[in-house]
Amino acid sequence: MNDETSSGDWSPDEPIDWFKRRCFERSQTMIDLFRQAGWPAWILLAMSVLALAIVLDRLWFFRRRRVIPPQALETASDLLALLRQQASGSADLQQARQALEKSSAAGKILVSGLEVFRADPADQELAVQIRGQHTVRELERGLSLLATLASLAPLVGLLGTVAAMIDAFGVQSGAQADPQALAAAIAMALNATGLGLGLAIPATLAHRLLRERCDALVADLEMMAQHWLQQLRMPAKAANPDEGLKPNTQGLRQVLAGS
Repeated sequence: MNDETSSGDWSPDEPIDWFKRRCFERSQTMIDLFRQAGWPAWILLAMSVLALAIVLDRLWFFRRRRVIPPQALETASDLLALLRQQASGSADLQQARQALEKSSAAGKILVSGLEVFRADPADQELAVQIRGQHTVRELERGLSLLATLASLAPLVGLLGTVAAMIDAFGVQSGAQADPQALAAAIAMALNATGLGLGLAIPATLAHRLLRERCDALVADLEMMAQHWLQQLRMPAKAANPDEGLKPNTQGLRQVLAGS
């Protein structure tokens, strides 16, 4: 605080003005940093935007309600019981099946079993396995690219540093060496390496966390698929021994309401 502030002439706008100055100074510092780092900085900036887009996309996609919503298996079981009671599915059942398939990644796996519920157990397992493999690829989409960006970022920064140092030593060799100018040139060249590490560290951490989340979801999907195959292989009478018992259609109504 200056003397005017301590003497009681403080204005409420001073903190705002101070914050604006700090933001401006930081923005100028970042602009200078990119200018000093040279062309690799703009490559790293593009890589940063791409990495951020992948992280946000996966965070949104990995929401559990989107991958394995609650009562998904129960809803599919109700559909299976209703399909077994009639030779061909009604329009409402077809609509419910389509809504279940569009609702989540787990819904696609469950519907793949419904489509072959009258087939042999081997064909049922093959259909669920193929759909599961497609689902795993959807879950893993972008993670390999994120890992590649995290690995390449330090190398791009190092390339910029080496190129800048070659230029600095080339200029100094043509004239009398100036240690201060050479040190300043090396410091500017190292900015590219710093930017590369600044991208690589959070990208590596994000990839690790997203990879663990993806593996956990895949394990849950595999467990759900095993339970689903057991229900598909179960005879219709064993699945519903009481002829007067009707499947619970509450889950079906929820699926139809959300479609």
